[in-house]
Amino acid sequence: MDRPTTPSRPPLRSVLLRSRKHTVLGVDPQHLIRWFFGGNASIAVIVLVLIMTFLLREGIDFLPTYRHELQTYRRAGLEFCDIIDQPLQQNQTLSSSLRQAVSASLETLSKSARDRRDAAFLLKRQIEDKTTQTSESLSQALEKTPPLPPEELAVLRSELQKAAAAAAASLTYTDLFSAAEREQLQREFAALTPEVTDLPPLLQTLAADFTAKDREARTKFASLVQAQEEFEAATEPLQEVVDELKQHAQETKENAVEFEVLETNRLRLLEAAAKEKDPVEKASLTKEAEASFTEAVNLAERIQAITSRATELREQVEKYALVIEKAAAVLPTDAGTGVARTMVNDVRAGIPVHAQAMRKAAAQLDSWRWDKPVSIFTVVGAFFFGTSWITNSSWQDFFGFVPLLSGSLVIAFIAILIATPVSVVAAIYTNQFASEREKELIKPVIEFIQAIPSVVLGFIGISLVGNLIKDVSEWSWLQWIPGFPIQERLNMFNAGCLLAFMAVPTMFSLSEDALNNVPRAYIDASDALGATKLQTVFRVIVPAGISGILSAILLGLGRVIGETMVVLLVAGNRIAIPDFSAGPGAIFQPAHTLTGIIAQELGEVSRGSSHWQALFMVGIVLFVISLLVNWCARAVARRFEPHKA
Repeated sequence: MDRPTTPSRPPLRSVLLRSRKHTVLGVDPQHLIRWFFGGNASIAVIVLVLIMTFLLREGIDFLPTYRHELQTYRRAGLEFCDIIDQPLQQNQTLSSSLRQAVSASLETLSKSARDRRDAAFLLKRQIEDKTTQTSESLSQALEKTPPLPPEELAVLRSELQKAAAAAAASLTYTDLFSAAEREQLQREFAALTPEVTDLPPLLQTLAADFTAKDREARTKFASLVQAQEEFEAATEPLQEVVDELKQHAQETKENAVEFEVLETNRLRLLEAAAKEKDPVEKASLTKEAEASFTEAVNLAERIQAITSRATELREQVEKYALVIEKAAAVLPTDAGTGVARTMVNDVRAGIPVHAQAMRKAAAQLDSWRWDKPVSIFTVVGAFFFGTSWITNSSWQDFFGFVPLLSGSLVIAFIAILIATPVSVVAAIYTNQFASEREKELIKPVIEFIQAIPSVVLGFIGISLVGNLIKDVSEWSWLQWIPGFPIQERLNMFNAGCLLAFMAVPTMFSLSEDALNNVPRAYIDASDALGATKLQTVFRVIVPAGISGILSAILLGLGRVIGETMVVLLVAGNRIAIPDFSAGPGAIFQPAHTLTGIIAQELGEVSRGSSHWQALFMVGIVLFVISLLVNWCARAVARRFEPHKA
């Protein structure tokens, strides 16, 4: 008789994946699996919502706070002063260009004499540095009372002369001096002592030669020098009036802010006193509130003191405009060098525009009203379309979004422009042409780039890439490239190159995955039709995987825009809209970015201030941009994916 067999328990994997007759703790295992994965997806959504909620909570009050600050800025009269002062700042740029043009012109005659003089004085300073200790010993001995015996002083002088002679002999003398001059310099440097206050004879001669050459150059370019001096002096009367008005407006703002703080504190004390039940404490709070009472600032009266000088301001603006236009008319056409000639032509073209802007600003003074309310639309425009990001200013903070956005977009464009062909071509080669041995080498090397800390890449950009780009830009046969030679080694191009390097692994991996996902049937059909390998790759495989490649590019763009440390270290951190009038050379200018400004300033601002809230507003915009880029990547993938039956 056969023994009855005991049915074996089905394995857990079978219970979870196949059978619906078995339960785990009374629950269908299929439901457990669905709840597990659904719960993880829900956690990701919840985290995303919490991040957005946190950003909104910290930044939502920015617009009302900034509106209040701009209202104070207007009511105190600071806005009135800036109507003239802001366009007047262009004078500094034009003056700087004129000074550089004058310097370049004068150097055509005085450069050689100046270089000889400066080289001689540099040698003298090196001698003094090398004999400092011996010279100080002699100086201290000469100052002693009573004086040391002549024999001891003679010994110290002898030691100093020996040290000076040895130092003079060890120096490297440039080719600017003849052999006779080098010997004379050595003799004169060896004779230097603290008792000799006059310059050595040859240094006096070199200084006199430079003075003569400089005088000759100033005579030759007298019209340019005169125009530069008149242009710089023209602003003084107008600037004096503006400075007086600015000081008055600043005092008004400080008084208004102080009154607001005291009044807010007084109201809080009165509110606390009203809630207090203890009579003694209530009386104390009430007394403290009364002690903090102060008279409100009479804004209308103080503003009248500013607006009453509008006529004087207009007159000074007109005088200033006439003077600079006269200076532009006498600017010479021949400025000595090509660089100077270009600067003079730029100033000549810029002065009429500057004068027109000054007259236009003066015409706005009568229409300005201190009591005009600042609308919320004005605040939104000031943030999203403002061109100035000025913080920690004793005058007024401005939070203009455009300079940061433009820097981020230009750097991202440079990075994607470099990274796209590199990563896509590398993915095509690795996927379709490389041997297995090459794949084992290429893929790990490219993917290893992701493991390099961004701060390390930043150090590389500062110490290596920036210097390399600057040195290459000074090669004479590359001067046809716009922007060469570059002035700043930390610039947008430097940052873009490093960000491209960081984006390549992401774009490479996703592009290769897109090529791997092309159905094998497409390739077999192409081979059956007699297509070559190149025809199959570029007419079948790449077009079929284009959605994944475009998604990889967009995700690489999101990676680039969100990077912080590299751009903070190597982009130059100049908060200004790039000068796009320079053409393609604008990419070699310094800039700041959305991520960089947050990392740089968030740790230094007080929590809850308008500056703090402005940085969170930047974070909100950056978050929205990242979401938009990812949405575009998904939209592209859906747009190009093959239709399913």
